[in-house]
Amino acid sequence: MRKLIADLIISLDGFFTSPKNEIDWFHFDEEEWAWPNDILRRVDAMLYGRVTYEEFRQFWPTSQPKSIGANPYLIRRLNEIQKYVFTRSLTDAPWKPATLVREEPGKAVARLKRAPGKDLYVVGSGTLVGELLRQGLIDEYFIRVRPIILGSGRPIFVDPNARHPLKLVSAKTFKSGLIGLHYVPLSLGKTKS
Repeated sequence: MRKLIADLIISLDGFFTSPKNEIDWFHFDEEEWAWPNDILRRVDAMLYGRVTYEEFRQFWPTSQPKSIGANPYLIRRLNEIQKYVFTRSLTDAPWKPATLVREEPGKAVARLKRAPGKDLYVVGSGTLVGELLRQGLIDEYFIRVRPIILGSGRPIFVDPNARHPLKLVSAKTFKSGLIGLHYVPLSLGKTKS
């Protein structure tokens, strides 16, 4: 079965955006641009919520990524990979290849995980990630913790009905002070004795 990998950026106090959905505190360098490359080699489809899809489609197909130092592999893969966009309002997905998904996210993702292919990848997409977390559908978490305290904002991991214990697989400290963490749900991280 395919795995679902979530790649997220949060502040030190656990927010993924400011209260007004701003991400002006994201600053990437060459070392961080390389972070998703290994993940992208493992996947053949990306999942997006509507907001993240619209932000990405306005940025990645343009010349801007190259001008700010994004590596060519990342640019190419994000543009060519199959995209599943979870939305009730969009009527078209012009950043191709893309499929609009109107089905309830848990059902759709469970079906995609059973389908043949490489792993699946979700970036940002706070509402979608929150729903998939609550349903236990995320198999790996790649979390970048930025050295900033926002004081307020939107948390990404919200599930008032359950705790989700994780096992640390690896950690990386970046020159910028960013910390990259790789976790799996504890039930997946157990080893047989």
